[in-house]
Amino acid sequence: MKVGEKIQEYRKSFGMSQDELGQKLFVSRQTISLWEKGQTVPTIDNLPRLKEVFGVTVDEILGSECMNKPIQEQVPNEQYRFSFSKDELNDIHKIQMTQYYNRSAIIFTFLILYIVSVASSGANFYSGFTLGLIMLLFLISVKSIIDNRSSWKKQANIMCISEYEYKVFDDRLIISIFRENEKIRESKCYIKNIERIQSAGRFIFVIFDGQMFVIKKSELKDNSFFYSYMYQYPTKPLQQPFHNKWITLSRVLFVASLLSLFVAMALTAFTANADNMFFKNLWILYLFTPIPFSSIVLGFVLKSKGYKYKKNIVVGIVMTSLLCIYGSFSFM
Repeated sequence: MKVGEKIQEYRKSFGMSQDELGQKLFVSRQTISLWEKGQTVPTIDNLPRLKEVFGVTVDEILGSECMNKPIQEQVPNEQYRFSFSKDELNDIHKIQMTQYYNRSAIIFTFLILYIVSVASSGANFYSGFTLGLIMLLFLISVKSIIDNRSSWKKQANIMCISEYEYKVFDDRLIISIFRENEKIRESKCYIKNIERIQSAGRFIFVIFDGQMFVIKKSELKDNSFFYSYMYQYPTKPLQQPFHNKWITLSRVLFVASLLSLFVAMALTAFTANADNMFFKNLWILYLFTPIPFSSIVLGFVLKSKGYKYKKNIVVGIVMTSLLCIYGSFSFM
């Protein structure tokens, strides 16, 4: 009896469909069908799982037909091998560092505005304590940038002399790193365990098990698995690269929305010094509502164009609500 016939016999004896067996083995129903028709045979990775599912030995699955034959290595659906130039690595690093720079810029802006607010309204224990916390957060953020840049320089020198190979199978990815034609590392990821695949500029980032791997778009086929995966899962969408004007406008409105409440409060406190009626002057907060409201509108515009939009909508809704709530105190 051939291997495919044995697999079919075992499967039916357990009352399993091809779909059910495929789920247990982390392969597609089409792969099971090809095995049973004798068009392909299980790989070395599949045999231990077949043994566990059916409760038989590998020899019983292979039988006399394959006892003296080497197991055929499965041919990948896609295979890529490439290296990175220094310019490409610098671009990758810039993409990775964007979140660090944005966070530091926001904290720094908060720090400056808080210092101005304390200077105009007078300092006390609580304001000094808060100022110290903000300064500590800013210093931690700056240190993380410095540490990251330092470690990246060492990492980039190694990455420049390495080659990266990606093999795409029906159920898994095999990612290998070569240095001087010697394989120094291999990572295997089952398709179902992929956390996220994102597009950014010239690159695609594949994230699983807390690891991130980078693929050059220029090396991929037009119908590559990586593109189809991003389109298949709407929760992990293909992010189109921003045009510069959208990047600038999105960031400006995001930061301006975050700061609108604090600036409005500072202006209210400044005007209250003259007539000592802080709560009566809170109507000034309504004058700042167009800023976060514009962020909401921009968020929906970005969404319609397929760009990132959630942060602008979220911060716009939150800050507009807070400005209206605090502003209403002046009428109480």
